[in-house]
Amino acid sequence: MRLLMTTSGAREPAAGESSASGWVSVDAVRQTAAELLGAGRLPGPADAAALVEELREDAETAVDLVLTVMRMDTETDTRIRRRLAEGSTLIVDRLSWVEANAQSFGRVLADAAAATGTGDPSRTQRWASSVEMGAALAIVGSRVLGQFDPFTAGGRLLLVAPNILTVERELEVPARDFRLWVAVHERTHHVQFAAAPWLQAHLQERMQAFLAPVIAGSLPGRSRQPGGIENPGLVDTLAALARALRDDTSIIDTLIGPRHAELLDEVTALMSLLEGHADVVMDAVGPGVIPSVRRIRAAFDTHRHSATGIKAIINRVLGIDEKLAQYTRGAAFVRAVVRTRGHAGLNRVWESPENLPSLYEIEHPADWIARVLDAPEQPGPLSPPEQM
Repeated sequence: MRLLMTTSGAREPAAGESSASGWVSVDAVRQTAAELLGAGRLPGPADAAALVEELREDAETAVDLVLTVMRMDTETDTRIRRRLAEGSTLIVDRLSWVEANAQSFGRVLADAAAATGTGDPSRTQRWASSVEMGAALAIVGSRVLGQFDPFTAGGRLLLVAPNILTVERELEVPARDFRLWVAVHERTHHVQFAAAPWLQAHLQERMQAFLAPVIAGSLPGRSRQPGGIENPGLVDTLAALARALRDDTSIIDTLIGPRHAELLDEVTALMSLLEGHADVVMDAVGPGVIPSVRRIRAAFDTHRHSATGIKAIINRVLGIDEKLAQYTRGAAFVRAVVRTRGHAGLNRVWESPENLPSLYEIEHPADWIARVLDAPEQPGPLSPPEQM
C-alpha cells in the first residue's frame, strides 16, 4: 500500500520517474532503500484513508496557526498566503519520501555541477553514488516525520504518515494533537520561505558552493581545485566514513577543510534559525489549540535524545546529533529575541540575507539585536572576536 496524496500546486513527479539530472538514478535510490527500509506501521485501507485526510486537514489548519503566532502585518500575511498557495502538500509513505528526496537532491547536484562546468558522471559512478544515497535515505526515512522541500516549484510539504503513526504510539500521546503539532512544525518552514522569497536561492547557492568540490573530485581528471588543493571524491568519502565511525565526529566534519568551514558555519546558523524557530512556533500554538502540547513536547524531547547502540553510531556518522543541537540553539535564539523585542523584532530576520544571524550570533542573540534592530546600518553578520 502506498499512502500518497498531493494537494494544490503543480504536478509532482510520479513514482519511478527518473531524475533529469544524470547525477542521481532515482530507480537505484529507490531499489536500494526498498531493500533496507521497512514499510513501518501501516493501518488498514479505511484507516489509512482517514489518516491521510486528517494529515491533509492538519497541514491546511497549520497555516492560520503559524501566521497567528508570527504576527505578521496584514499586507505581509496576504503576500505569504499567496505564495503558500503556489506550493503543494504530500502525505507519503517512507519510500515515497525517499523518492522525493532523491529527485530533489538530483536537481541540487545538477545545478552544482553546472555551476562548476562539471560534466555528468559515468553510469558506474552514478549507480554507486545512488546506492549510497539510497542507503542513507533509508536510515533517515525510518524516522523522519515530515519535511519542507524548498527546491521545487512553490515548495512542497511532506508528511510521512507511517512514521507519524509509529511515533505517536511510541510516545503514547493523543494522536490528533500530535499530528497537528507535527504539521505546524513543517508548515512553519513553508511559511519561512514564503516570508523570505530570497531564502531559497540563498540556501541553494551555499549548497552548490559546498557540493561543487565534492562533485569535481568524484570525476576523472577533476581531482584537484585550482592551486593543487585536492577535492573530496568517492575514495575520500569512504575514508571519511571510516574515520567518523572511529572518532567522535560526523562524516561532514571529516570531509571539509578550512575553505569550507566558514561556509558550513553559515549554513549551520541558518538551519539553526529555521529549525529553532519552527520548534518555538509549534509550542507557541498552545494548549488552547493542542491541549496536550506540553506533554507531547516533554515526551518528544526524551524520544529525540534517547538513541543508543547502533542508532547512536548512525546519528554521529550522519551528523544527526548536530541537527538535534540546532533545534536547541536556534530555539534559544528565537526565544531570546521574542522575549526582548517581540515577534515584530524577530520578523526582521526574513527581510534580507544581511539580517540572518551568524553562528556566533545564534549563541549571542544580544549581538544580533544590536546589529540588526539597534544599528541596521552595520553591515553583515558578526563573527566571534579574535582570540589574543
